[in-house]
Amino acid sequence: MKVDPVVKKETRVIGLGVLVLSMIMLSVYAFMKQLSVGVLLGTVLGAAAAVFNFFLMALSVQKSAEKMNGVHVQDASEVENDGEEEKEKPLSHEAKEAKKFMQASYTGRMLLLVIVAILAVSLPFIEAVPCLLALLFPRISIFLTQMIRNKKEANAR
Repeated sequence: MKVDPVVKKETRVIGLGVLVLSMIMLSVYAFMKQLSVGVLLGTVLGAAAAVFNFFLMALSVQKSAEKMNGVHVQDASEVENDGEEEKEKPLSHEAKEAKKFMQASYTGRMLLLVIVAILAVSLPFIEAVPCLLALLFPRISIFLTQMIRNKKEANAR
């Protein structure tokens, strides 16, 4: 399976965001005179796991979309609406397979993050707090990236 350029681009964006947020966190630790090898290792472990988790998520979305390729999606003009509530149509075989794949991917990725968290808490040479905080950085990066994109779109109008 070839990795889609959009997956690569978005992973780079998230990776850059995680890197910037990790540097900010390490600067705060340094400012508080709490920077240590354990903090560095925790940050690296958490950041790497977070970016890898994002990449795997994007890859699973790509693969699910490929599984759905060829499935007929109704156009709004094709849907008859006579005032009655629409009944949910059964999923096609491809859609069911894509849904199962996404669920399995989610479960596997969450298991990976739990293992990373357990390692961070268990290993004496890794500080758990920076590791666990770094696992949250992709969400923050996505939020900030979306704000920037929305602002650029608003300014372009």
